[in-house]
Amino acid sequence: MASIAVGSTLLLTIMLHYLISPTIYILFVAAVAVSAWYGGLSSGIFATILSVLVINYFFIEPKLSVSAYLHPDTITRLIIFLLVTTIVNFLNSELRAAKAGLEKSLKQLKTSESKFRRLVEANIIGVMVADINGNVIEANDAFLKMVAYTREDLLAGRINWQNMTPPQYQEMRNQLLDELLTNKILPPFEKEYIRKDGTRFIALIGLALLEKNSQQVIGYVLDLSESKQNEKRLRRLVESNIFGVAFGDSNGGINYANDYVLNMLGYSQEDIHSGAVRWSEITPPEYADLDQIALAAVNQQGLSKPYEKEYLRKDGTRVPILIGLVALEEPYNQQEVAFYLDLSTQKAALRDLQLVESTLRQREEQLRLITNALPVQISYVDAEQRYRFNNRKYEEWFGIPATEIYGKHIQELLGESTYQSILPHIKAVLSGEKVNYEILLSHSDGSNHFMNVSYIPQFNQQEQVEGFVALIQDITERKQAEQEREQLLEREKLARAEAEAANRIKDEFLATLSHELRTPLNAILGWTQLLKSRKFDEATTNKAMDTIDRNGRALSQLIEDILDVSRIIRGKLCLNTQPLNLTTVIQAAIDSVLPAADAKEITIEFHFEDSVGMVVADANRLQQVIWNLLVNAVKFTPKQGKVEVKLRRINSRVEIRVTDTGMGIDPEFLPYLYERFRQADSSTTRSHGGLGLGLAIVRHLVELHGGTVAAESEGIGKGASFIVNLPMKAVAISTTSSEPNAPLLDIQQHPLPILEGLRVLVVDDEVDARQLLSTILGEYGAEVMAVASTQAAISTLPQFSPHILVSDIGMPDEDGYTLIRRVRNLPPDQGGRIPAVALTAYARAEDRTKALLAGFQLHIPKPVDPTELAAVVANLAGRT
Repeated sequence: MASIAVGSTLLLTIMLHYLISPTIYILFVAAVAVSAWYGGLSSGIFATILSVLVINYFFIEPKLSVSAYLHPDTITRLIIFLLVTTIVNFLNSELRAAKAGLEKSLKQLKTSESKFRRLVEANIIGVMVADINGNVIEANDAFLKMVAYTREDLLAGRINWQNMTPPQYQEMRNQLLDELLTNKILPPFEKEYIRKDGTRFIALIGLALLEKNSQQVIGYVLDLSESKQNEKRLRRLVESNIFGVAFGDSNGGINYANDYVLNMLGYSQEDIHSGAVRWSEITPPEYADLDQIALAAVNQQGLSKPYEKEYLRKDGTRVPILIGLVALEEPYNQQEVAFYLDLSTQKAALRDLQLVESTLRQREEQLRLITNALPVQISYVDAEQRYRFNNRKYEEWFGIPATEIYGKHIQELLGESTYQSILPHIKAVLSGEKVNYEILLSHSDGSNHFMNVSYIPQFNQQEQVEGFVALIQDITERKQAEQEREQLLEREKLARAEAEAANRIKDEFLATLSHELRTPLNAILGWTQLLKSRKFDEATTNKAMDTIDRNGRALSQLIEDILDVSRIIRGKLCLNTQPLNLTTVIQAAIDSVLPAADAKEITIEFHFEDSVGMVVADANRLQQVIWNLLVNAVKFTPKQGKVEVKLRRINSRVEIRVTDTGMGIDPEFLPYLYERFRQADSSTTRSHGGLGLGLAIVRHLVELHGGTVAAESEGIGKGASFIVNLPMKAVAISTTSSEPNAPLLDIQQHPLPILEGLRVLVVDDEVDARQLLSTILGEYGAEVMAVASTQAAISTLPQFSPHILVSDIGMPDEDGYTLIRRVRNLPPDQGGRIPAVALTAYARAEDRTKALLAGFQLHIPKPVDPTELAAVVANLAGRT
């Protein structure tokens, strides 16, 4: 570099010699400067020496002569040149070094800036830049996430760290700001921040001015919420005193102990703070070696394995403990934390257990003595179905000693066939059930014996079955005696069952008969007494007469059915046969049931074949058959249903089919459908009335005509069909007259009780009965509320608050017994103690007793005398 610079300057000087003759040295000074700048100090010195030689050799007179150096003027100029070039070399060297240092500093600055940027963008901690007024200018994602703001909020200038500071930190903030402006930097400190959603979090913050006189602050924010939460959890764990915790130093002192440790040792917090408690002083000498081993492990590994030792309490007694040591931080020998468990209870339990084991051994010997003395096979089987205990009888039965039975599976001892037969019982007892069964087992001598087996499960504390006790008793002799006795009793049992069934059917029939007779009588006699005792308007009088007529006809039909059954039983029912047209007979029967069908909006369709022709039969009895079938169909068919009657000829017989869309027949009841006095529902909650005689009468009348009757139904809710088959030629039989009707009872006249202002709740499913009772009691001045069901009565009771309850017994769904029980379960202020009268057609002595036991004060059979009813109500209300 120096040679090129000096050579270039030499050529340039030669070319411009006459123009720059006085200032030849200036160009060479420049050459020296260039050499020193680009080549360094050594290059500049070399360029200086070379320049001196070239100048004196080529440009100082005499030229090209060494003697030119000796001239004083030349020496002066050379000295000046050397001085100037030396300064130039030094300055260039310094500038070059400064430039190199600056470039290095810039490179280091860029590296630092890159590292800083990477740190900020790594989001390990929150970083933000704000002005003195608190406006956040820049922030990384970690800071934005902490304060729950978005980058849009940052760009919009909506983040201000002063606004995020809670009020209680305002004074602290002002002090810190003054300190920051004075010291340019603040050491880290803790404070709370308010997030955008209003919640708070604890942060560790460091602040510094970006430059000395800058108005911008850079802040470093670390979220301490989780660490504070962990610290809180740790403190709660320590203070929960589930186990003991103590902190100690390397000198053996205890700095802190929780209440568990203090209670365990009998010391107080004041003893800890005063330094009176030291590990070495509360440790008995014989445990010193164990402690040294544990401390050595802590110093090397940071923790020790838990080990047992004893501590001395403040009162001098000893406490057994389980202890574990852990170093808090490195180096491990500075401070340790100890964890304790008081083993006093466990040690005492161990001593008790040893005592219990000794006692159990004695009890086991006693138990074995007792079980061996019992004439019963006893064994204990575990949950794996293996024998764990057998008494002597068990060993004798199988002919195997106890040592060979113990541990065997049940299947090994009993064999596959017997095991499979008792396996369901074993599964039942292992599921927690007590089991008892009988089985035929083979004795070791080959004989078979009947055995009674009982399994009793054993449960552990978790209510799981650990095993079971088996008690096996030989009942062969008893079984044989029982079989003989059962054979003797079987015939008597069958006979008794038939008699009981007949009696039960009779009792049910009598109860139903009483109800069915008294229900229409109640309406008839009640309205009769009212009509005799007072005057009504024409509408009420007509309504009363219609009710009397309707219930009289129903009563007449009931009586006729009873008389027909009586004739059937006595064989006195006869037919008056004559040729007749079945179409006319069927149509007459349909016409008689049309009003009932129209009331329920039921359609009756009649389809017949013209080719049926004439048959010989009793027109009245045959019409009775069809009428009974149609009445049943209408009774058991819901509103808007359909009843269809078909008449057709099939070869030499006539078929009459009555089909309905009603409730159908339970297949289990079909075999009993035509039995006298038998009904599918004979309870007091039945939905349909009747005596259950109609179909029995139908079957008998059809059989008298030489025909058959059958019923078909797919089940409940699917309707039913009744099919009557009659031969084309019927046998004529003489007729008998029906028995006369029984006269109705008269009702005596009574003085009028006073019921003014009395509220009476009447419950009866029959409309006529409700109207009659309402009219009777209303005429005596009572305020009457009449409802049709138990549920309606319960709903009305708190609103109406009646003084007296008058209820029927036989009602659908829920009868009167259910009603009075529900009423008696109510609190007194809600009507639980209201006086109640059972007004019912169930009039047997046992019905009266049942009503009184259920909760009624009085039982009045239907039909009721209006004056008697009013007197009873007045009596219960205290008006007599």
